[in-house]
Amino acid sequence: MITDSEVTLHRREADGVTIYQGSTAQRPAPEPPDKAIAILALAQRTADEHIADARIQADRLLAEARAYAEEQRVDADRLLSDARAEAEHIVSGGTVYAEQLRLQAQQRYEDAVGGLSAKREALQRQIETLASFDQDYRQRITLFLQSQLRALWADHPQTVDSLEDDLRVPGGPVESLGAG
Repeated sequence: MITDSEVTLHRREADGVTIYQGSTAQRPAPEPPDKAIAILALAQRTADEHIADARIQADRLLAEARAYAEEQRVDADRLLSDARAEAEHIVSGGTVYAEQLRLQAQQRYEDAVGGLSAKREALQRQIETLASFDQDYRQRITLFLQSQLRALWADHPQTVDSLEDDLRVPGGPVESLGAG
């Protein structure tokens, strides 16, 4: 016996997705043509509903994906902006710290050079004082020796030749000056 099959579509939803399952049942007798057209129309309408539901579901998923992508882009932009701001803060802090170090080094250099200049000036004054003392000391010794020689000439007038002989002889006037 030849039988026609009847296709029945069952609709169910799981996790927001519409699922259609078909089942066939054996029919004992052929249907009139109007009924076949009605079944085809029902099948077409069911297919159109499924396509519309699939499009709605796809549009919803696409909108959710675009919204999620936009959120991620906004978050990434915010993170990038925060990272740039932090980097600028670190760089400016480093620049300030470097400038402080430069100023400290310059101050230390100036203190060291200033200290050396002060020491140099003090030593220069000390050298000038010693040179003045040396000159004064030599002048006083010369005057003292001249006065001693005059006193010696006054006590013992001699000729220049005999004076030179006395200077060469041990115990002469030069040695007696050192003993007096």
